[in-house]
Amino acid sequence: MRHVKLLGIAVVVGCGGAMAACSDLTDIKNTGIVQPESENNAVGAAAFYAGATQKFVAATQNSIMFTGLFTDEWIDGTNGGVFGYLDARRAQTSVVQTGQELTDYSNALIAVRFATEALLKYAPKPGSRVAQMYSYSGYLELFLAEQFCNGIPFGNIDFNGTVTHGAGITTAETYARAIAHFDSAIAVSDSARVTNLALVGKGRALVGLGKFADAAAAVAAVPTNFVYNLDINAAVAGNQNTLYTFGTLNKRTGVSPGANGINGINWVGAADPRVRVQANGKALDGIQDVFTYLPFNGLGAPVPIATGIAARLIQAEAALQANNNDAATTGTGWLGILNTLRTTGITPAMTPLADPGSVAARVDLLFRERAFWLYLTANRMPDMRRLVRQYGRAENTVFPTGTYKDNLPYGTEVNFVAPTLEGPNPAYTGCIDRKA
Repeated sequence: MRHVKLLGIAVVVGCGGAMAACSDLTDIKNTGIVQPESENNAVGAAAFYAGATQKFVAATQNSIMFTGLFTDEWIDGTNGGVFGYLDARRAQTSVVQTGQELTDYSNALIAVRFATEALLKYAPKPGSRVAQMYSYSGYLELFLAEQFCNGIPFGNIDFNGTVTHGAGITTAETYARAIAHFDSAIAVSDSARVTNLALVGKGRALVGLGKFADAAAAVAAVPTNFVYNLDINAAVAGNQNTLYTFGTLNKRTGVSPGANGINGINWVGAADPRVRVQANGKALDGIQDVFTYLPFNGLGAPVPIATGIAARLIQAEAALQANNNDAATTGTGWLGILNTLRTTGITPAMTPLADPGSVAARVDLLFRERAFWLYLTANRMPDMRRLVRQYGRAENTVFPTGTYKDNLPYGTEVNFVAPTLEGPNPAYTGCIDRKA
C-alpha cells in the first residue's frame, strides 16, 4: 500500500485492447516506479520522478512513431501487423493500435501523477521538477486529444489502487485538462526551460481548440532558439532513442522514397534541409526501399518535443487567421513570420517564400511549412485533423488516400479509438463520434 496522498488529477483508464486489461492499471507495480513504504521521502520522490520521466519518454516516442505511420511521415517496413494497419488507416487500427497506445498513456499518466504528489510532499524544491511533471501530464492529455476520437474515458485511481471508472469526455474537455496542467506547471516553475515547455504545450492545446489569438499570446515570450528534448539516455534501456532503433537499425519503418498515398509530401524528393534523409537500403520486408531520418542517428540522439520554432508557427497561424488577405512577405504577418524563420531558424538560410495569391493556397503553404519544421514531433496528425475540422477540407484531400501497397484502398480513419469492449468500465460506451 502506498502512503502518498494522491492529487485529484484524472488518469486514463484504458481497459481491453491488444496490450492491456483494466486490472493492469490497478497493479501499481506495472507503472515501473518504486513501491516500498521506505521510499516515502525525498530520495523516494526522486525515484518516482525518474520512473515517471522514463514512462513519458517511452510514451512520447510511441506517439511520434504511431502518428508518423498514420500520416505521411513514415511508412510501414514490415508489410503487415500493427504498423501496416496504421500506415493504411484501416479499421483494424481501432483494434490493434488502441491497446498499445492507451496502455502507454495510462501507465505514463499514473507514474507522472504519483511522482507529482511525491515531489510536492517530500521534495517540492526545485520547482522545475514539479513543473515538469505537470507539463508531462499536459502533453499526455494533449496527445490523447489530438489523436483519439471524441470521447476519451478518464477515471481515477486512489492510493490503494482502487479504480473509479469514468465516461468518455469530449476532445475539447481533454484539451482543457491539458491546459490546466500547463497552467499548474507555469505557476510553480522556477526554470525558464520548463516554463517554455509548458507555454508551447499550452499554445498547441489552444490551437487545437481553435483559440488562435490566445495561443499566440501564450507562446509570445518563448525564444525562437528554445528547444526541449526528451530525456534520452543511450546508456539506459528505457530512455534510449527507440525511433532510431525502429527506423534506422531495424528498418521496421522509415521515410518513403515517394509521396505516401497521393496527398503525402514527397519528403525525399523535396530535398528540404529541415528533413534530412539518407537511403537505408531495403526495409525489413526486403521489398521496399526506405530512407532514414538522419537526426535520429543513434540511441542517444535527441528527440525534441517543444521548440521556439513551434511557437513562431503558432503565431504565424494566428496571424493568418486574423488577416487571410495579408500578402506581405516581410514583417509580423503570417508570411513574414515564416520567412523570418527560413532566414534565421536554419543555417544556411533558406530562400524566402512568395505569397501564393489565394486564401486556400496560403493555408496550404502554412501547413506545408509546419510539416517540414515539425517533422516527427507528433504534430502532423493533429495538423491533418485540424485541416478537416477547422479549415473545412475533405478528409480524402488531406490524409493519405488512393491505392495502398497491397493494391487495396487506403482506409478512411482519421483518428484512433478507445476500446469499446471495456467490460470492467460500465461508464464508457465508446466514441461520441469519429469526426476529425
